[in-house]
Amino acid sequence: MSTLMITPDLTDDALLSFVREHLASGEHVQITATEPFMTPQQMADSLNVSRSFIMSKITAGEIVSVKRGTRHRISVAEVERYRRQYLDLSAELLAQDF
Repeated sequence: MSTLMITPDLTDDALLSFVREHLASGEHVQITATEPFMTPQQMADSLNVSRSFIMSKITAGEIVSVKRGTRHRISVAEVERYRRQYLDLSAELLAQDF
């Protein structure tokens, strides 16, 4: 079994070549779209805050997450949404100081 990561910079020729090669050898080819996720720790690191801060926001419903088993995962789109909101709020609070 082999995997080809399909990214925006992958050429059509490379994708077709991969599919044709595996079909010719009798293998099945499956293409699945997945949304990238982050752990609460990864999100905390990217925002320069603590993991407990992120977990409190998840618990309060301010950050949407899904549970995989017992662990929370946050979509990259949600991370970016919250980052914009967090930066806007930070800028607003800083502006009040001046």
